[in-house]
Amino acid sequence: MSEPLFDTHIVVDWSARSSPSPMRPSADAIWWAVVRGGQTKPPVYQRTRGEAVKRLADFLAAEVAAGRRVLIGFDFPFGYPEGVAARITGRAEAFALWDWIAMRVHDGPDNANRRFEVAAEINRFYDGVGPAWGRPAAWDVPDVPVAMKERWGADHPPERRRADGRSTTAKTVWQLAYAGSVGSQILLGLPALKTLREDPRLRGYVAVWPFDSGFEVPEAAVVLAEVYPSVLQPQVHARRRADEVLDAAQVRVLAAGFAALDASGGLGPLFSAPEGLTAADHAVVCAEEAWILGLDQAAALAAALPQPTLTGAGVSA
Repeated sequence: MSEPLFDTHIVVDWSARSSPSPMRPSADAIWWAVVRGGQTKPPVYQRTRGEAVKRLADFLAAEVAAGRRVLIGFDFPFGYPEGVAARITGRAEAFALWDWIAMRVHDGPDNANRRFEVAAEINRFYDGVGPAWGRPAAWDVPDVPVAMKERWGADHPPERRRADGRSTTAKTVWQLAYAGSVGSQILLGLPALKTLREDPRLRGYVAVWPFDSGFEVPEAAVVLAEVYPSVLQPQVHARRRADEVLDAAQVRVLAAGFAALDASGGLGPLFSAPEGLTAADHAVVCAEEAWILGLDQAAALAAALPQPTLTGAGVSA
């Protein structure tokens, strides 16, 4: 059996709240879980994105200083559909779009932010109304329509990335609000990734898969990858503890899945080129769109998990 690729596995569930999350650990907030040495630590609850970025940066810096390799997955898209980065920044590169968004979104320490204003600015690059949509009807952001049906235009970008097309449940990157939306998480998540990538303690130690490595396992000490907790939804429900917040269960179980698969020598194939993509598709995904780690390998991740065990406190892994 080959040695594990990583010493530490982390999964982060992001949030687009515009104010701090409740003091009591709650759903729709930021949660992250760590697995190291086969041990899953209790999920961490963060009330603001600023707190989360600082704590994650400190943790990653300590892991690097200790000589440990880290895989850290975030549950929002790392890129937009083909053509968006070039349309907005003049460069067909995801990192250029990260920079452009980070300069404008102004995410404050209390979670106050300009994500709808940034979405409106993106919409003004295109004809008509859209492509970004979904906002509270009372909010005065006229360039962002409330409903998808209100959009129109002759030159709108693709609705989904190539990875999103492989999933039956992934939402469009253009939906900013309402159930299951990810559009706001992207606008507030990409600047956080940029901050981690450029932290002075981590500079030179971080790689973003697949942007920095193509469809190979990056050699960096810290690897950032896009993940999708729903790939293990049945396993999450089977292992969710009594009264456990679903978001906490998702990060805990998915991190355990990556760690268990890595321990068995089976994690490497998840970084390989997905089947069915052309060479042109590969180029776009690795430069602009990104891919979801484990998207096509849910069965392998599920099989690597230990069987759930019934306990007096509910179901636990």
